[in-house]
Amino acid sequence: MMDLSGKKAVVTGAGGDGLGQAIANRLGGLGADIALIGRTLEKVQRRGREVEERWGVKTVAISADMSDWDQVHNAVREAHWQLGGLDIMVNNPVMVAGGLFETQTKEQIDFTVLGSLSMMMYGAHAALQFLLPQGSGKIINIGSVGGRIQQRGLVVYNACKAGVIGFTRNLAHEVALRGVNVLGVAPGIMLNPQLKQYVLDPQDDQERAGRAAIIEAITQQVQLGRASLPEEAANMVAFLATEAADYLCGQTIDVAGGQWMG
Repeated sequence: MMDLSGKKAVVTGAGGDGLGQAIANRLGGLGADIALIGRTLEKVQRRGREVEERWGVKTVAISADMSDWDQVHNAVREAHWQLGGLDIMVNNPVMVAGGLFETQTKEQIDFTVLGSLSMMMYGAHAALQFLLPQGSGKIINIGSVGGRIQQRGLVVYNACKAGVIGFTRNLAHEVALRGVNVLGVAPGIMLNPQLKQYVLDPQDDQERAGRAAIIEAITQQVQLGRASLPEEAANMVAFLATEAADYLCGQTIDVAGGQWMG
């Protein structure tokens, strides 16, 4: 049941060193052909080659700005054409400006809402143009356990991630009977190069506030007492993409070390 041979997957936010890369590797390891979408073509090309060489699956690298509605739809359309179909859409975009809410500018708030919620909707909408006509497929939205808890310095981001959880549930309600399943994964604090830089060398008062929230969360909230690896969240994404998870619907699964246990 843990097999994706012959399946066609799209992974957004796939050019970096974190979760997108890990998801592409996990799906490739189960046999899926993958279109990696990211802002910088050279990065997604490199990640695609790594997956292809490691697992022997087909990969396609596509450059797109996920904050641009037309670019998102064009990228998913190109992925569908180059892969010869679409079965799995993994929405993994993120842009966030942390900091205490009263210090945030309109531009910072808009940036986080766009990058942490709107872009998720753009990707899902683009995928549905292919999944609904064929009457099958899965959309997996990457949220955050922040959508379930409260943290200083992450007010806008956490509100958006609560929105992702609600979006996942409501979209599933709307499309499940037409053959498309929508699910979510909510990682907790994840160890990646960006987090290391953010924690070890904050650049201003806003980043220092975010750093304090992260350290507080790890030491006081995460029951396992550590940050997660990207591969641990990617494992859950891969499971949800397989037929082993076909009877799950609209749910967002936390992979957060017990940071929230509701």
